[in-house]
Amino acid sequence: MDKFVTKKPREAQGIVKKAPKTYYKQSTIESLKGVVVIEDIHRIQAKLRLNSTTQEEMVECLRELGKKIPPRNVMKDTKIGKVVNKLRQHEDSVIRKEAKKVYIKWKSHFENLQDRQQIEVKCDARTERLRSSGQRLLSESLGEDNTLPEVIERDTFHLFKRMVNNNYRRTIRNMVFTLKHQEDVRTQVLSGQLSVEKLIQTCKR
Repeated sequence: MDKFVTKKPREAQGIVKKAPKTYYKQSTIESLKGVVVIEDIHRIQAKLRLNSTTQEEMVECLRELGKKIPPRNVMKDTKIGKVVNKLRQHEDSVIRKEAKKVYIKWKSHFENLQDRQQIEVKCDARTERLRSSGQRLLSESLGEDNTLPEVIERDTFHLFKRMVNNNYRRTIRNMVFTLKHQEDVRTQVLSGQLSVEKLIQTCKR
């Protein structure tokens, strides 16, 4: 008898396959296009102005800038627009191309009268004081006062999610100690042989 019995598909027997679950990633306020973090603008600007910044790092900075459209007052205060405009004449064709993309995007935005009020995220006064102290100590340990201490501090601050916490403070202290007492490391950092990212990761605690 069994050979004359036909089995229905499982779906036909009332068993319905469940659709795969859809997982959503929660957006943060900073990920929104209309939110501009002033600290990120300063951090990127400092890296773009640093002579030892590699082509890859500069392209990544420009792409990060392209994700946002700073309002006019931020462009004026930070002068980031001038930095991007200048990079359109860079000797490296890849950097010129990325800078042109950002420039055209920003220019089109303002020409289309879309300069709406945007949210700006700034640090509080106490955090700014502590960060200024960190930059000063880094400047003293490097033996010069230029863009490099600013880039090191801003990248460290960014690494620890823009918080002056214990990890941030320990890392700054470790870098200051290393740069003061290890001449070979200090020389490599100043010459660009040792990147800012590698220095921070080495001293990270």
